[in-house]
Amino acid sequence: MNDSVRLGLMAPLTGLVEIYGPEIVWAARIACAEVNERGGVLGRPLELVVEDDGSLPPTAVPAALRLIEQHRCVALIGNLLSNSRIAVAGQVAEPRRVPLLNFSFYEGSISGRHFFHFAALPNQQIDQMIPCMVRRYGHKMFFAGNNYEWPRGSIDAAKRALQRLDGDVVGEEYLDIGATPEAIDRLLAQLARSGADVFVPYFAGNDQIRLLTRFAALGLKQHMAVVMGHFDEVMAGQLPPDTRAGLYSSNTYFMSLDSEASRHYLQRLARQPGVHGIWPQGNGVLTNFGEGAYLCVHAFANAVAAAGSCASEDLVAALERVAVQGPQGRVVMDPATHHASVNTYLARCRADGSFEIIERFGCIAPVIPERYREPPQDGFAQPVAGPQALAARLVAELGTAPPGAEAPRQILELADTPVLATDREGCIRVANRSACQLFGYAEQELVGLSVHLLLPPHFRLRHAELLRRFVEGEDSERRMTGRGELTGYRKDGSFIPLEATIAKFHDGKDWLLVVTLRDVSERKRLEEEVARRATHDPLTGLPNRALIRERLGNALLRAQRSGQSLALLFIDLDGFKAINDTQGHAVGDALLKAVGARLIEQVRPGDTVAHLAGDEFVILCEQIEHPATVATLAEQINTTLRHPFELEAATVYLSASIGVAVGGGGTGSADELLRAADTAMYAVKQRGRDGWQFFSDQLQAQARERLAITHGLRGAIAGQELSARFQPIVVASSGQVVGAELLLRWHPKQGEISPAIFIPVAEASGFIAQIGAWVLREGFRAQAAWQRRWGAQAPYVSINLSTRQLGVPTLVEDIAAMLRDTGAEPARILLEITETALMTDVEAHLRVLRRIADLGLRLAVDDFGTGYSSLAQLTRLPVEVLKIDKAFVDGIEAGREACTVMRAIIGLGRGLGLKLVAEGVEQREQQQQLVALDCDFIQGYYFHRPLAEAGFVELIDRQVGAERGALSLRPGER
Repeated sequence: MNDSVRLGLMAPLTGLVEIYGPEIVWAARIACAEVNERGGVLGRPLELVVEDDGSLPPTAVPAALRLIEQHRCVALIGNLLSNSRIAVAGQVAEPRRVPLLNFSFYEGSISGRHFFHFAALPNQQIDQMIPCMVRRYGHKMFFAGNNYEWPRGSIDAAKRALQRLDGDVVGEEYLDIGATPEAIDRLLAQLARSGADVFVPYFAGNDQIRLLTRFAALGLKQHMAVVMGHFDEVMAGQLPPDTRAGLYSSNTYFMSLDSEASRHYLQRLARQPGVHGIWPQGNGVLTNFGEGAYLCVHAFANAVAAAGSCASEDLVAALERVAVQGPQGRVVMDPATHHASVNTYLARCRADGSFEIIERFGCIAPVIPERYREPPQDGFAQPVAGPQALAARLVAELGTAPPGAEAPRQILELADTPVLATDREGCIRVANRSACQLFGYAEQELVGLSVHLLLPPHFRLRHAELLRRFVEGEDSERRMTGRGELTGYRKDGSFIPLEATIAKFHDGKDWLLVVTLRDVSERKRLEEEVARRATHDPLTGLPNRALIRERLGNALLRAQRSGQSLALLFIDLDGFKAINDTQGHAVGDALLKAVGARLIEQVRPGDTVAHLAGDEFVILCEQIEHPATVATLAEQINTTLRHPFELEAATVYLSASIGVAVGGGGTGSADELLRAADTAMYAVKQRGRDGWQFFSDQLQAQARERLAITHGLRGAIAGQELSARFQPIVVASSGQVVGAELLLRWHPKQGEISPAIFIPVAEASGFIAQIGAWVLREGFRAQAAWQRRWGAQAPYVSINLSTRQLGVPTLVEDIAAMLRDTGAEPARILLEITETALMTDVEAHLRVLRRIADLGLRLAVDDFGTGYSSLAQLTRLPVEVLKIDKAFVDGIEAGREACTVMRAIIGLGRGLGLKLVAEGVEQREQQQQLVALDCDFIQGYYFHRPLAEAGFVELIDRQVGAERGALSLRPGER
């Protein structure tokens, strides 16, 4: 018998997530072709039958029925959206005992004998993603999504993961599927004022695209990170490069995964009809959805082969133990949960739409989320005082009417209250028009469904148990849940808050249950608004005093554990009362809104702006590494608030007095820190307003010193306050000078400032790029002069290159121009890059360093051994020299252990074919030991201190003269 075995695929070819339809179909067809190339299943060809599920439940359920009834498919694959999957599983797969293989990550709400999940659960995806983002960006997260089970279940899991890390949920919002632009803007306005470190959106398909587009357009990418459990190459392809670049995603597969299976698949994909190149150069893509569909096809084929049959129960038994190899790696089904162990990754989108793998979490076993495994609890209220009249009348009418009588149903249809009548098992026998409209079903569609399907998946088992207890109990009527409320689940999968009462009546044969319902969406909206006003200022929308105290308390606890500092800026608007009194309260209110908006623009990512009352604002800053960071922010705020406010009714000028308090693990309560910042603010008021001050005089002095350095550096180049020193580098064995490292010095009017003090300030303030350019030009000029003076005997010059300079887009062009302008010899210029700098943003830095090397300049790794480079990365770098840090030189004259470490470093350098320079050599014994260990060159006070250029020239003149004199001697005259 050679007739085909039919496997049904439900793909979203139209609707909300239609952008994924083509790649899902491609993937399933490729897998089907591979199966048939190996002989098919049971000696018969495997035939893939595709139906459009229309993205949503109303079209997905009919598609599933067509695949079973018309096409006689023995198993189903689908669906992308969770609400469609839940509907198909509950209304088709389980009742008809047809295996349903799922290819899409989801919240974990389905537990059926015939359901098999081949994608990620929250513990495999979200539980890995959230801690990574906390480590990278901070503990404050804002969650948002569409109003259906996947976003709600996923966000529930994400909040639990964040709670385990003592993080803060700073926002949680849900929008209808097909969210309007106005709704998206309202959401993003709340997000902008939330102080979130990380935004976690869970929107489907086109809604996610519109949200991310608007998010970037509003400039919010500069204020927080974004991570998603649903962002991939297809969605990235719908966004401009500047919008998608830097967005994070966690999932089971990205096309940048370099595996044999992935490469094999992409090669086959490139040959598919309609595919014109592989992303990002073409339209051929594979996301976790397509990869999941590919796995499902192969899993089905493997299960049929193992079972030796296509019978449902045989397939179920085989699927429980199936394993399959795919582009993501090996995937193994867990028989206990019907969910697979899968491989997951965290990736960051590049501007070109490809993804960089940031973290590899490995193959993780499935764990059903807590939301879907909590034990049933008594969710019914105590018996109501008296039965509601309508429910009682309906119970009586339905219970006493003869079979076929229309009176009860007429009463139901006339009632404007949604009413359902079920049997004792919860199967709906009657539903009036209001009930159908409430849940989004056509008339009579509800009849025959289980009433439990009108509740979200995580309530269904609990509700079935409660219903059983009610039927068997003595009460004749109860309200549902402790407040008489529950959540309804509409046909499209969206949630709706309800108030419900259930009554029962025995008709002489069995129990009849009647449920009356009321939509309380408006009341819930008002309650949520009241709750929001308790924590947010109604005028500006910013957190109020109560919420900032809570946030501050949580931040102090985190600071205690991490050892990091935090800061609080207390801002009082100078002269606001006069403006409010003279211009009117409308102008005053508009001014406060405008001030709040300006503060949000100025703060760092993750900082929280709050409005306490009247003219008082505060800013909470976490993860403060140095007080100067806060000082800079305070200065920026003073500056921005001095700019005129162009309001509709008037142009207003303003200033602010700012008090700053820095705290950490040893700081007291939130109130104490608020008082400290308030005290410092009043000190500014007393001093004359329009300024800022630290609460701690010591911290204030340190920060002011750094600010003074920052301001001084602005004019250091123009004021000719910078100078160069040259520390000779010598041959270890002979002491002959072969080069010199250029060391920067700064001599402002108040006296020389150590590089250890001003270089970090220059790095932090951004001036290092300008200063670094001056140093490069000075080094090139010196080398050119030495070349003219000594020719082939001229020493090389070694110049430090900072991480910030590597990030300057025009660095290579600037270096090329300097070489032309000065006439310097590239081969006699050595650029030093610290080991740590090399290992940050490796790929970008590699490209820059290779271009520099192409100009003929030589490269060295500075401070080797103090960073975290790997040998694999070092071999990729165009480096010729390793400079061994002084920390490894100290002690080699006396300690065996220090010598062992130095021998290993020198051996490593020799193995890589590099020259070695030991820094910080100060003793003869150190020099002798380094010679014995075969180190090439030495730099340090033992031979030479840093010299002014004139002194260095004099030194080389003597050396060159001596060498020339030695060469001129005849052998007999020595």
